[in-house]
Amino acid sequence: MFAEEGPLLLNSPSSNSTQDFNHFLQCTERPTGPLFWSLFCSISFLLGFSASLIVLWELLQRCRHGAFNDIFMLNLSFIDLTFTVTLLPSVCNYMLLHIIQVSQTSAFLQGLPLCGRPLFMACICGDCYFAVVHPIVYKTSKNVNMIRKIASVTVWLITTCFGSFLIILNEPFTTPLISAPLILALPVITFCDISVLRALRKPDPSGNSNIHPQKKRALHIIINSFIMTFTVYLPPAIFFSFAEILPMTKTDYFCTLTFYGMCFWIAGCVIMPALYLDTLGKMDLFKAWLRRR
Repeated sequence: MFAEEGPLLLNSPSSNSTQDFNHFLQCTERPTGPLFWSLFCSISFLLGFSASLIVLWELLQRCRHGAFNDIFMLNLSFIDLTFTVTLLPSVCNYMLLHIIQVSQTSAFLQGLPLCGRPLFMACICGDCYFAVVHPIVYKTSKNVNMIRKIASVTVWLITTCFGSFLIILNEPFTTPLISAPLILALPVITFCDISVLRALRKPDPSGNSNIHPQKKRALHIIINSFIMTFTVYLPPAIFFSFAEILPMTKTDYFCTLTFYGMCFWIAGCVIMPALYLDTLGKMDLFKAWLRRR
């Protein structure tokens, strides 16, 4: 359990202005975590904003053709773009401005990558599972698009509630509840990924050795979900799930592990667009340039 200490104030709308200001000064004597987070946010903004814009443009162009998984990916790209735009204002507010309203808005928007991204990734993996494992039902069903829309609306409602929860919770990053969306999404992602990989390993009954484009795309999606799971989703889930049993004060936890833990889901706004662009073959020139180096 955390050592006893004065209250750690994080975005509590009920606290007065002096207490709110103390939240920004919490790590004055431990600046390494906030400085690392600030630098990481700046780099992620530079890389993620342009990548998310390109992905969003590609998706809008492909959306007219009803491309595989584009509805969920469109929502996921909107989350990445929205969250990326808020990175620099959040850094400026925490380091310089100290405006509690901006801090509360940032807390709400943190629900996008924390809750929306893993849930939409689970939807993408689920869609991929039915397309590969149950292709006949998937292709003949007339309700696929309606199910996608209902799932998208449901995820947005959950994400909105989760963002509101981050505002009203006094200590959001010192409670296992912060990892609930991640923990819920991980079993779905794992089951669907393993099922799809097993299905793709089976030989084609027609004897054709070439991989169908849809199956090749599904394979890319599964690989991407594995990368996202182990680099973006799993580390913060572990960090925040076991926060209360760490032998350190709340201030030490907030000023060290919290800032480093946030960097994992911030990295997702760069990794996810890059993986999708690679799936579309848009990263070939960049990879060729790296090989020449």
